Amino acid sequence: MLIKISKKDLKKTFLYKSIFFKFINFTTDDEELKPIVQGLNIKNRHKRITYVYDKACEIIDTTNCPNACSFKGNKCLVQQLLDNGKCNGCCRICHYQSSKGCTTKNLTCKLFNCSEVRKKYKLVTYDDLTILKLLSYRQRVILRHDYFSSREEVLYDLYSYSLIYSITCKVIRHIYYLIRYHKM
Repeated sequence: MLIKISKKDLKKTFLYKSIFFKFINFTTDDEELKPIVQGLNIKNRHKRITYVYDKACEIIDTTNCPNACSFKGNKCLVQQLLDNGKCNGCCRICHYQSSKGCTTKNLTCKLFNCSEVRKKYKLVTYDDLTILKLLSYRQRVILRHDYFSSREEVLYDLYSYSLIYSITCKVIRHIYYLIRYHKM
């Protein structure tokens, strides 16, 4: 069976992911909705979450300015203006930061931009990513706050069924990294 999706049907994505639609395929004529329809047609929960995460990262990478933070000499725009001796921008406290940039793909970090960068450029925001409607409310809450984690750690948090479990894992992980790397 085939169901055609339109923009007004986006509010029903929670229903379309349910067991009642397990054997139904979705289609659309709207180019903007094609990634969402492709995600709805992935019936495996883990594969769908991974697809949504990777697709959202891809949308951010292709839409946003590649050097929005205006890095020069490992200093972002704000650090250049303040000349405070710090480097690597907001990422300076992250243990995934290297001399060549970030070593992982974190959606939450990609969406974070300081006020100076937001004044300078029109960037993709969390609300602009309609593909995130394929995630549950709990998963969107986790995704909105999972800074300084690897792609694998974020996906692990999204796969779990309990918000308390995900938050506990995240807090323990960050305490471990603070102790291990002494970055503040």
